[in-house]
Amino acid sequence: MDWITWLQDWGNAFYPLAFAWAFFEGETFVIFGGMGAHLGIVNLYWLVGAVWIGSFLGDQCYFWLGRKWGTKALARFPACEARAARVLQWLEDYGVGFILVFRFLYGVRNIASVAVGTSRMPWRKFLFWNFLAAGIWAWSFAGAGYLFGEAAAAIGENGPKILLLIALGIGALFFTLKSVMWVRRRVAASETQA
Repeated sequence: MDWITWLQDWGNAFYPLAFAWAFFEGETFVIFGGMGAHLGIVNLYWLVGAVWIGSFLGDQCYFWLGRKWGTKALARFPACEARAARVLQWLEDYGVGFILVFRFLYGVRNIASVAVGTSRMPWRKFLFWNFLAAGIWAWSFAGAGYLFGEAAAAIGENGPKILLLIALGIGALFFTLKSVMWVRRRVAASETQA
């Protein structure tokens, strides 16, 4: 069964699923939904609405968790504490601009909301900018999927498969680079401890 058939089978249940997926993190899911919107299987506006609200509420939840227990929880996980310190530095350096873009930074989204929750930023300010940022994110990825679907249609019958292979290749390259960087950091850390 290919992803088009899968989308058709899920019908209107796709939107709550997209909402839940975006609550945690789900760029790839939104892109495929956007492709489905180009094919007329998914309503683009319902998709954007579902992932906008899901993403917004997810980050509000993480912000609240950070406000309530963030400092204690981060202290228990040194790797997360180091990433949170970097996030807080970015927040200090870029302010609202960081809130608008952190969803687009791989591996930063969930820890960013928790870290911002530990900051002195008023919750109403985060609420406003987070809502706007979630909308930008939703339209960007759903729109990218829509355009991806348009490009696939222009290539022809095998277009979706070709573009999917290209996307998987880029994803594999990205994963490989991140893995190599992670291994290098681990080796450097073990050498400094020795």
